Amino acid sequence: MTATSRTTGRHRAARRYRWVWPVAIALVVAVGTALLGAGGTYALWNGTASTAATTVRSATATVTVGSTTAMNTAVLGPGTSTTGTFTVRNTGSVPLSMRVTTTASKSSVAAATGELTLRLAMVSSTAKCVPGLTGTSARLATFDTGTGSFTLPAGVSGIACLEMALDADAPQTVAGATTDFTLTVTGTQVSA
Repeated sequence: MTATSRTTGRHRAARRYRWVWPVAIALVVAVGTALLGAGGTYALWNGTASTAATTVRSATATVTVGSTTAMNTAVLGPGTSTTGTFTVRNTGSVPLSMRVTTTASKSSVAAATGELTLRLAMVSSTAKCVPGLTGTSARLATFDTGTGSFTLPAGVSGIACLEMALDADAPQTVAGATTDFTLTVTGTQVSA
């Protein structure tokens, strides 16, 4: 048996995408022409610039505290007080928010610290440090002005007035007691 081949006529494929080649060629020509004509715009993508040299310096925050004037020249009786001063200076280069706290206190009679009230106020001179000033007031053992009690600008000194008062109803058991205390002065930088 011999097979006969079947012959069919050739037909042409449908031309659906005839427009693709002319559009692609036109697009390549247009982009090439645009790039050649705009040769100077490449700097926008590759541009650099420099700034002038700058120096950054850190500030200093330092405090010096002078000695407290003698507060032990007067003997306290119930309802009386004594005053003393100390100087605090901001020797740094930034303003400081100041805080004063009692960090240690001891008494020859334990109950005495519970009968003593410490008051702190800033004054313009030592002569202005007199009993009865308004300011931060608390029991000696727990005295704390809190953050921001006062602010010292850079290079400025301040005079702190301390008043120690014995309660008017202090019991006889605290008679003759001596009390020592230590104040800590802390400065925290504030924005200028």
